[in-house]
Amino acid sequence: MQFAKIQGKRWLLRFDRGQRIHVRDTKGTAWRIVSGSVRLDREEPNGEHSFANLAIRGDVIGAETLLFGKYGFTATALTACVLESWPEGHDSPVSDSLLRTLAKAERRAAEVIALRCGQAADRVRRLVMILAHSAVEQPTHAAAELQVTLPSRQDMADITALTLETVSRMVSQLRHAGVLAPLHHGRRLSQSNFAVRQTLGDTP
Repeated sequence: MQFAKIQGKRWLLRFDRGQRIHVRDTKGTAWRIVSGSVRLDREEPNGEHSFANLAIRGDVIGAETLLFGKYGFTATALTACVLESWPEGHDSPVSDSLLRTLAKAERRAAEVIALRCGQAADRVRRLVMILAHSAVEQPTHAAAELQVTLPSRQDMADITALTLETVSRMVSQLRHAGVLAPLHHGRRLSQSNFAVRQTLGDTP
């Protein structure tokens, strides 16, 4: 993890894939996701952790610390990600920002529920589209190429409530169909970074 202080009291945090961001019942602050994706886990009575929610670019994690002073979930970077402190500063419209954050949280919860229902192929396609983002910023009237950085197959299995083998098979099917085209990582093709070559359907 790396820290970078910018503009007043606003902070940026950078995490690599698989790094722990914060742990349940510890003190901390809220963060908005600038890039990447994060998984939130709850702790079961037997001490094990299980998937609770998914957060992507623009979402806020740790907002419960503003009320309770502690994190309610354990957060882990699904992909390399950048977080910024939230709220943005003392001069920001906290109430308006909070309302937008709550609305996003409700939508994300509904999307996560949908990821755990239906046919396996549909679940994996929906997850891909939730994680997909524009390769470059485009005017609103222009179609931007989509790219996606997939989490580990095990994380995808946890999120979609499928087996590891099923997720691997579904991703392979998307690749063979030309829907996911691997991007180059140096001289090799990446196993996690893809261009989305056609509409997947069932978009969130």
